[in-house]
Amino acid sequence: MRARDFKKEEAICEASIDLINRKGLADTSMSQIAKQANVSPATIYIYFKNKEDLLKQLYLRIQREASQSIFTGYESFLPLDESFKILLRKAYQHFLRKPEHFVFLEQYSNSPLIEKIDKTEINDYFEPLYNLFDRGKQNKIIKDLPNEMLLSFTFYPIMQLVKYHQSGRLRLEYNQLEATLTMAWNSIKKDREIDSFISFR
Repeated sequence: MRARDFKKEEAICEASIDLINRKGLADTSMSQIAKQANVSPATIYIYFKNKEDLLKQLYLRIQREASQSIFTGYESFLPLDESFKILLRKAYQHFLRKPEHFVFLEQYSNSPLIEKIDKTEINDYFEPLYNLFDRGKQNKIIKDLPNEMLLSFTFYPIMQLVKYHQSGRLRLEYNQLEATLTMAWNSIKKDREIDSFISFR
């Protein structure tokens, strides 16, 4: 059995991301990846079972790298709103630094292949965020809604702003980003006045 060469594996991954982002998932072949990575097609199969496995492992790798970037140095003892804004800001900054990863995730997430991903594995990568949501709900600081709904009002809009930035449609200044983070927090923050009014009624 041939030994793994991590430089070749990295070259395969980088070539795959570049080609898929330019040509699309369906129109990128293993032979094209091998040519750009400067390896033989047979070499790819040392590291990946087939094209589907290659794409899946790339998706998981990119998500894992994103989670490490976002949560490294995260301190859960900070006030919830401060912790939330730190994580959201780091997510925005990470994908601005890694536009090729963002584009790949977009393509993969919008393909049927996403259904074959073990959601529990992805959830494990982002467990600190889900813990933050759960802690906020338990302490009646965050609205008691499913975490998927909380994500849809917070992280997903931030990813849309990353897309706008990449297209040149909108580039946020510092104060605009901070205002966006505040709006995201306000969208999930429990409104005590409304809750009191409902309870009184």
